[in-house]
Amino acid sequence: MPRRPFDPDELAKELDTYLTREGRQWLAELLHDHLGGRITNCSIQAEIILRAWDQKPEMAREEMQALKTQLDEGSHFLVTLIRLVTPSAAE
Repeated sequence: MPRRPFDPDELAKELDTYLTREGRQWLAELLHDHLGGRITNCSIQAEIILRAWDQKPEMAREEMQALKTQLDEGSHFLVTLIRLVTPSAAE
């Protein structure tokens, strides 16, 4: 199944239709706290890895492990969120 392109305007309309102001705030905080910071940390860790790759390979390996952990946790959060918001076959 091909992915639909991301359309911020369509998303805004859908959110206005289905979520209250409080629901939108709750969702924004959830995504910020569990994904926003994690993605920022991953970008910083990738920069550290690139800089340390040749001169400090042990440090680069440690940062790579930390980066993998961040990505694994973010992936787990997304999978859980998607499962929770996907309508079940029983509905």
